Amino acid sequence: MSSTATSKPGNILVGETRELVKICDLGLAISLSDKPPYSQAGTASYMAPEMILGKRDYDALVDTWSIGCVFAELLTGKTLFACDGEDDDDDDNKIKVDIYQLWSIFRVLGVPDERKWPGFTSLPHTTEALGLLPAGHNHSRLRDLFPEEKLSEEGFRLLQGLLTCNPDKRLTAAAALKQPWFAAPRSAAAAANVDALSEKKAPRIKFIPPAMPEKNLLKIPAAVWNAAQRV
Repeated sequence: MSSTATSKPGNILVGETRELVKICDLGLAISLSDKPPYSQAGTASYMAPEMILGKRDYDALVDTWSIGCVFAELLTGKTLFACDGEDDDDDDNKIKVDIYQLWSIFRVLGVPDERKWPGFTSLPHTTEALGLLPAGHNHSRLRDLFPEEKLSEEGFRLLQGLLTCNPDKRLTAAAALKQPWFAAPRSAAAAANVDALSEKKAPRIKFIPPAMPEKNLLKIPAAVWNAAQRV
């Protein structure tokens, strides 16, 4: 078993017919067959809360959290838990980034407690984080952000299951695939929209690396390239 720790829109490649999906940039992938401790890895905006709070024996559920973030972003076109300064290597600023990232998560999902997440207060950075986070955000606003006209009840249960702070209650990848949302028939409007998109041919951009013969030309759809640049 392995964790990619890199699941974000810019690292997900979708084939032109949308029948093939691949994850790229596995530079931070780790083997979970190796014994912990595992280091913090990934992009802050898609990082699971247990990893931010210093849990060193996390598992593949950090990836299903990231997929939940991607799912939300597909629905809105915006990063759900946006965070600035995530690439700063300064230790003091790194702490600030972690606190800000937790705040981005908890103001949407609510601050957990021992009842919702047993062991939450025992994680290495929880006490410090709770001392710095604003009070009064104990309830989830996720449904407010994704009302039924935007996301069906089946879709919301999937999103909510992926974006559960307590990793013991978070959906695994296998459990997520069994959710009714994947089996639910598409509405006529949704089907028409997808079919219309399918008929549009994305323009192709040619990239010729220096000193590389044209027979090795790399062609990628412009839509994929543009999406990668926005992340």
